[in-house]
Amino acid sequence: MQAAPEVGGTLTLPENEARHVFKVLRARPGDLVEVVGDGGGLFLGQVGDGRSVAVVEQLEAGFEEVAVTLYQAVPKGGRMDLVVEKATEAGVTGIVPLLTEHGEVNPRENKLDRWRRVAESAARQSLRLRVPEVREPETFWEAVREAGESGVLLHNAAGAGAVEDAVGAGVSLFVGPEGGWSDGELDGAREAGLSVAGLGPYRLRSETAGIVAVARTRAALERRVRVEGGV
Repeated sequence: MQAAPEVGGTLTLPENEARHVFKVLRARPGDLVEVVGDGGGLFLGQVGDGRSVAVVEQLEAGFEEVAVTLYQAVPKGGRMDLVVEKATEAGVTGIVPLLTEHGEVNPRENKLDRWRRVAESAARQSLRLRVPEVREPETFWEAVREAGESGVLLHNAAGAGAVEDAVGAGVSLFVGPEGGWSDGELDGAREAGLSVAGLGPYRLRSETAGIVAVARTRAALERRVRVEGGV
């Protein structure tokens, strides 16, 4: 969406934004809707004729985003679309398709373009101030070196602590494929300083684990901010 003007001004919705407002939200002239400007502001606007929206007031943007990057082994059957959509709604700030030893999917360039469109649509739906970056695929070892001690490897193993206990100021979540992590990947992650954490007693599908990990991590970070801020 274009950058919003001052309160009292008017903006014209791009065609895709107008479609969302009128077809999905079913807004009518005179209705109030929340809109996000390219500059990162959240505004309350009144729908006018055509694609115009009058800016009524600037709203509190809420929790300031802390970096939560999801390194996700690409699941089979097109389910990565679901991961991108729901992780975006849950508050992820970056998504990296991950190539692992037991993974069976190597994404093509056209898939990357699609996932970026999915992230943009989900960010608009959930009133995110920024669209999460969907990056080029990386090998497990590239990602581990990149994340370092901010990395948290999700692993359904006895004795693994909860993901909430492993998150820091910024966190990189590693979710493996249906076939699980190889022994070499587990050893390499520990040597690189990654924490190992779990999501509870149940075995989750890869795409489910990614979404749940982001949601639980974001909730833990928000709770920590409220406690430290005395809220």
